[in-house]
Amino acid sequence: MSIPTMQPVLRRGRSVLDRRVLPADEFEGRLERFLDTASAAGLDGVIIFGSAHLPENVVYFANYMPTTFIGTIVARPGHPPTLIAGKGGARDHPYIKTISSISDVRFYADLGEGIAAIVAEWGQQPMPRLGVVGLDVALPHEMRDSVTAAIPEDRRVPLDAEAIAMRRAKTARELLVIRDATSVAAQAAAAAVTAYEAGASRREALAAADFLARSNNAEDCRVITGSSDGIVALSEAQDDPSAPFSLLVAVELLGYWGVATATSGAPADDDEELRRVAAGIRPGTRAADVLPRASDDTEGFLVSGIGCGLSEYPDWTVEPGAELAAGDVISVVHWRAGASTVLSSLTLVLDHAGSRDVT
Repeated sequence: MSIPTMQPVLRRGRSVLDRRVLPADEFEGRLERFLDTASAAGLDGVIIFGSAHLPENVVYFANYMPTTFIGTIVARPGHPPTLIAGKGGARDHPYIKTISSISDVRFYADLGEGIAAIVAEWGQQPMPRLGVVGLDVALPHEMRDSVTAAIPEDRRVPLDAEAIAMRRAKTARELLVIRDATSVAAQAAAAAVTAYEAGASRREALAAADFLARSNNAEDCRVITGSSDGIVALSEAQDDPSAPFSLLVAVELLGYWGVATATSGAPADDDEELRRVAAGIRPGTRAADVLPRASDDTEGFLVSGIGCGLSEYPDWTVEPGAELAAGDVISVVHWRAGASTVLSSLTLVLDHAGSRDVT
C-alpha cells in the first residue's frame, strides 16, 4: 500500500521552521527592512535569487533552502511577497509552505516570464525599477538570460552589497542558533575523537561525527580531517597510526552554520597562536593587523564570516583588506601541517568592545 502524501526523496537542507527559535516575524521583518532600503534608493520592489550552491539570501529572507531548483523572492512594500520555488511544478508547494515564511508559493517553467507575470499584477507600467540580489552569481546562464530579457538593464539595480551588509549584523535569535550549531559541531568532533581513541579507523571516526550531528537535527554536515597530504574529506581519509587524528566539523542547524575542531590527545584550548589571533580581532581589524606573515605553506589561518553560509563576507582568504565590523560572527580556523595536518578553531562574535566566543 502506498501513502500518497509521502514523496520518494531524501530532502537535504532546510526542512523545518522552528517558530520557538525563529518565528515567522523574524523573516518578515528582515524583508520589510530590506524593502525600506530599496525604497530609499528609489526602487519599487526587489527580486532575490538563491540556489542550492548559494542559498544564503533566500534562507535569510524566506526560510527556504533551494535544492535542485532556484528559489526567487519577488516583493514590494506593503504587499505579501511571492516565492517562486519547486522542482518542476507545484508538487513541492504544500511542503514548502510548511517551512517558508512566504505563503504565496508559485512555479514557473520560465523564470523571467514568471517574474514579469508577478510584477504585472502590481499594475505598474512600464516595468518598475527593481533591486536585484544574486542575479549574477546564483543563476545558470540560460536562466539569467531569461530574467534579464524580462527586466531591462535600466529597470534593475544591484543590491547585493546591501543584502550582505544586512546579513552581517546578527540578531539575538541568530546568535542563539549559531551557538547551538557550534555546540552540535563540537559534540560531533568530540564523538569522532572518542571513537578513534577506542580503536575505530579514521574513516569510521569521521562517520561517527556525521552520525552524531545528524542525530542532533543537523540538516547538513561537512567533515574534513588532517593527513600527511593536507586536509582531506571523509571519503579520502587513510589510516596512519603515527600521525595525530584531527578533524573539523561544520554543521547546519535551522539554516545557520557552526564549526568546531578536535585533535586526539590534545585539550581543546591548547592553541596559543589561535588565542593570540583571536585576542586581536575587533571591529576595524584587517588580516594584516593580526595574522602572522606566512613563511611557508606549513601553517595558516582561514578567517571568514559565518551565518546562513559556511563562508560569508568578510573572507580574508580572498579579501585580506576587508575590515571586520561590530555584529560580525567570524569563524577562525588554524591549521598546522607536519606529520599530519592539525586543525583548531574559534567562532567569535564582534561588538564595539572587541570579540567574544560565540559559545
